[in-house]
Amino acid sequence: KNDNPPYFDKALYEAEVDENEDIQHTVLTVTAKDHDESSRIRYEITSGNLGGAFAVKNMTGAIYVAGALDYETRKRYELTLVASDSLNENSTKVVIHVNDENDLPPVFDRSVYAVEIDEE
Repeated sequence: KNDNPPYFDKALYEAEVDENEDIQHTVLTVTAKDHDESSRIRYEITSGNLGGAFAVKNMTGAIYVAGALDYETRKRYELTLVASDSLNENSTKVVIHVNDENDLPPVFDRSVYAVEIDEE
């Protein structure tokens, strides 16, 4: 019998990720519980995932980087994560803060610089 919805321990989860983190890097894993022992919970991001920056492994709740992140464009994502046991569902908020990295290192205009110094 499946009469209990899945539930999360918290209404809000938070994590940080560097803007230059690799695609497929797991940011955090959020799991729901269900009092129905035979329930198989599946996870889905239903809102807030602008540009497809993140994805979730639907069987484990692992949220990972799925697209390029840019601190200068977006510093924070507020995702809605839904857990479903095929009959009932519940949701939680996941806020991911993007950390700024030095993605514009200094560069020289030329590969060689020459200087002459007069000896006195």
